[in-house]
Amino acid sequence: MKIDSNFLRYSALDAACTKEVHDGFWDELSPNFIKANDMTMNILPVLMFMQTRGIKINKSALEETRIDVLNTAAEKQKELDELCGRSLNVNSPKDCQAYFYEELGIPPYRNAAGNATVDDLALQRLVRGTVARPGLRQAKLVQEIRGLQKLYGTYLNLEFDADGRLRCSYNPRGTKFGRLSSSKTIFGTGTNFQNLPQEFKKFLVADDGYVFMEVDKRQAEWVVVAYVTGDANMIQAVESGIDVHTHTASLMFNVPTDVIKYEHKLSGHSTSGDAIAAHRVADSVVAKAMRESSKAWPRTMSLRQCGKKSNHGLNYDEGPNGFAMINEIDQAEAKRIVAMYHHIYPGIRIWYESVKRQLQKDRILTNCFGRSVRFLGAWGDNLWKSAYSMLPQSTVVDSLNMGMQNLYDDKEVSGVTGANADILAQVHDSILMQIPISFLKVRENFEWFREKIRHETSPEMCYNGRTFKIASDFKFGMNWGEYGEKNPRGMQEFEDYDTFMKALETWENVNVEGTLGLAH
Repeated sequence: MKIDSNFLRYSALDAACTKEVHDGFWDELSPNFIKANDMTMNILPVLMFMQTRGIKINKSALEETRIDVLNTAAEKQKELDELCGRSLNVNSPKDCQAYFYEELGIPPYRNAAGNATVDDLALQRLVRGTVARPGLRQAKLVQEIRGLQKLYGTYLNLEFDADGRLRCSYNPRGTKFGRLSSSKTIFGTGTNFQNLPQEFKKFLVADDGYVFMEVDKRQAEWVVVAYVTGDANMIQAVESGIDVHTHTASLMFNVPTDVIKYEHKLSGHSTSGDAIAAHRVADSVVAKAMRESSKAWPRTMSLRQCGKKSNHGLNYDEGPNGFAMINEIDQAEAKRIVAMYHHIYPGIRIWYESVKRQLQKDRILTNCFGRSVRFLGAWGDNLWKSAYSMLPQSTVVDSLNMGMQNLYDDKEVSGVTGANADILAQVHDSILMQIPISFLKVRENFEWFREKIRHETSPEMCYNGRTFKIASDFKFGMNWGEYGEKNPRGMQEFEDYDTFMKALETWENVNVEGTLGLAH
């Protein structure tokens, strides 16, 4: 194939200029920042492999879902129009503002510029309701219809490569703290792999004769925060090996952990205040614990859910307003939750002050792997909050990237004479691989492989003189979507070889090569 001479000349000049720039500043680069460069260079080979390998698409199931999504959106639109008493165009801000703010007479929610808006945050407020008015089903339907339209337009109509695989282009320096970013390939196919919705992931399937395995670092950032801040209660939870969300809820509401778990089983992930209240009143154990607790329980979530949302949202100085918005609760309740969280984990706010003191010296923070980041910009909340997140986020991703690199280089893992495993994707704190089913059917291979992955992705880290590791969870499946009634071949956790084999045997339509019919 003949390559255009202009393209070759442009590429040569581009490379020459890059080399000239490199030679001009490299000797002046602080040793602190060379480490980040080395990490970037080391990970390039495995990123190139992932970009080239891609993931197989189940096209027939994808086509069926396209039809289902269109039908579901039409049904929701019909319900919305009936509730509104007229046809409402969910994609027209003008029409939605006219309905919610003029016809219903609700005071407009406004954006940062002061203009009335019906964006997703405004719709969350409309769904949540206030003391003066109940939440609006109409706003929820607008959100759901918009979500289905995005799923259909953005993901279900993606352009795949000619071989029926989905690929992306990875950028190893796509974020400030080391996280990968991804986008369409240079050929305009594929998409960003970092935020694929679960509804789409189930169409990404293992190759013939392979099974997916995903290693996920358990509560990774929260664990790093515990040791970075030195908070005794957080460290105790990590080192005890208990469920940190239950632990947080127990401390916040002064309720025994067994009751926390029991109440969560009753309420689950429900966000209905009426349904949750009914469960609590009807059960004598929960009702008794609620009477004896000195704290007001959250109205629209279980205690464990409250602990989980607090753990995920409140380590980087998120305030009550933001917490209320994200979790669709009223601001008074959010204020209580934020106060309780920082009361049980006082080390977090003490750590905030130590971060500010370090920034005052040279505006540089360095994680335990030697990655340094200089924080420029106006001195204030935005800069500080960014700095708070740097050490936990960069520590997690650096540990995972180095592990991924080591696995790719290890011929026992990736070589054809070894496990012959493929590394397919990385999403922040997890790695997706596919391994031959025939290899994992041997008990010794299964146990060796899991321990190998655990070892490489769990390096020893140290902050404040304390060493620690981040635990791993392992999921297996024939597609990348979450396991559930509608997706029985999706990713699910297995504790050992026997439970993995039992699930493998129950997956339907397995042929002699170990390939599911779903993968065709």
